Amino acid sequence: MYCRKKPHWISAAAFAAAGLALAAPSVRAQANSDPDATAKARLAWMREKQGNLWNVNADEGAFLRGLVEKVHAKRALEVGTSNGYSSIWIAMGLRRTGGHLQTLEIDPGRARLAGENFRAAGVDSLVTLKLGDARKEIPALSGPFDFVFIDAWKQDYVLYLDDVLPKVRPGGVIVAHNVTDLRDELQDFIRAVQTNPQLKTTIENPGPGGFSVSYKLPAP
Repeated sequence: MYCRKKPHWISAAAFAAAGLALAAPSVRAQANSDPDATAKARLAWMREKQGNLWNVNADEGAFLRGLVEKVHAKRALEVGTSNGYSSIWIAMGLRRTGGHLQTLEIDPGRARLAGENFRAAGVDSLVTLKLGDARKEIPALSGPFDFVFIDAWKQDYVLYLDDVLPKVRPGGVIVAHNVTDLRDELQDFIRAVQTNPQLKTTIENPGPGGFSVSYKLPAP
């Protein structure tokens, strides 16, 4: 349920400064100097300890990371942070492209978890988390974005699409989750991305949720 409180920017580092727990000792022990190993260890811990939050699965996360690298994304936007599981996969791709992720979450509890996870995964410098209603925040964001991932309130997918499309560069990509397992709920959205003349869309299924992958075409 959307809240209407005044949103504010939250960095993952700020959560750590507040004295929040970062990682279980067993996860820290697995981490080494490889930043991806640190992130992957935290992702595995999240699957075990926070697996009830409707995240993408590991294969879907790897798909998102690869797509970020494929489009050489520098500026990425995520609508629906949850506990930050998909954000960390996206951030690993952005580490290679030299990019940065802005991610939006409406629920303070999930945002708090995400901040802890970003710090523990070693991606907090790659991610800026904003607490607030995406429908209000997206219009205020400065584009263009190279990569957008939508995984939030399903009934608003078409509205999110309308909000983000003008802010995506030609050649950029908009990805949306659950178009396979929740296809009946997302018929209007699927129709919108498949018929919009500004987009070239395919449906990809690296995992059970399924993604629509919509590339923005150059203006005619």
